[in-house]
Amino acid sequence: MSASYSSRGECISIGVKSRVLFGRLLSPDDYWLLLGSDTIGEIAQKLRSTNYQDSLSSLPVEPHRQDIEFAVKTTILKEAENFAIHMSGARVKFFLKWVGWHEAENLKSIFRYISAGRVDRDALRRRLYIMKSSKVSYDNALLVRDFTELAESLKGTPYYKPLFDPLRKISSGEEQNLFLLETSLDSFNELSLFKELMNLDVNERRMLLPLFGARLDLFNIYILYRALTFYELSPEEVLNLLLPVQFKINLHLLGAAIHDESFEHTIERLKYRFAAYADIFASGLADENPQLSLERNIKRHLYKLAYRIVLTGSPGFHTVMGYFLLKEYEVTDIIRITEAVRYGYDRRLAAAYLIRPIISGGETTWQ
Repeated sequence: MSASYSSRGECISIGVKSRVLFGRLLSPDDYWLLLGSDTIGEIAQKLRSTNYQDSLSSLPVEPHRQDIEFAVKTTILKEAENFAIHMSGARVKFFLKWVGWHEAENLKSIFRYISAGRVDRDALRRRLYIMKSSKVSYDNALLVRDFTELAESLKGTPYYKPLFDPLRKISSGEEQNLFLLETSLDSFNELSLFKELMNLDVNERRMLLPLFGARLDLFNIYILYRALTFYELSPEEVLNLLLPVQFKINLHLLGAAIHDESFEHTIERLKYRFAAYADIFASGLADENPQLSLERNIKRHLYKLAYRIVLTGSPGFHTVMGYFLLKEYEVTDIIRITEAVRYGYDRRLAAAYLIRPIISGGETTWQ
């Protein structure tokens, strides 16, 4: 069997499998059914009749909110492991870089655990899901007493070099919060992912670039927004947090925006050539809950791009990546619904902030 034939067969096989799983994602009716729950136990019971049944099978009748969150996250990461073993070459490298975003969430939990004074190590350990491909020793990371020791525990992993300086600064007291540390981690992962994208077959790259290119653009704009709005950083510090690659928005525009008096000026810059991006941020920040709205707007834009990719052409690697992003956003929505039920939030208001649009007639212009 030739390598090219084998590669094509691999591509079609995982593409077809992801199309099948795409058909099992929750429907808008499922979302409303979950939103109509009165208790966390009721949500768990309803999810047991969906594609999440295996992950929730071992939960008690009345589980904690964190138990459901861990269970649904486990579903997507187990699926990812099952797909990864059927990939090779550039595809598996790109796919594992995408999985690396979930490992970043593990590391952020450890950052916050150390920052809070190592509150409950065992509780944190139960919330971590470790991929087989991970190079991080979480047993060691959970034993550290401070950020200096954490840096030592990351030696030999891909995270040591990009996190060394942010960890040094927070250890020495130069930094008083986790923004630079967490953003450095996100920037490293996003840049690594985009570099692996460029190594894919030309047709696969063409299919995925609109989605991951927009993701890169929106990541840079969001970092710029946070840096200009909440933190007093020098232009050099902000520039170091931005990704040195581009899709639609070039580094000249970003470099100029760093010196804007406010983020509103940056939105004005975007309007002329990138109206969709400008509307995502302008409409989000004009909402009564700007942080929730902005996060939803960004992810909903990417959700729609991923949805389109899954249904484009014959099944292939692009179908796999589109499906996994949709699954990731579905998990995020389930967690948000669980929080709404746990804390008694208005259900229709909660629905408005879900990534998947389930309220008809409420779409804004950029959608």
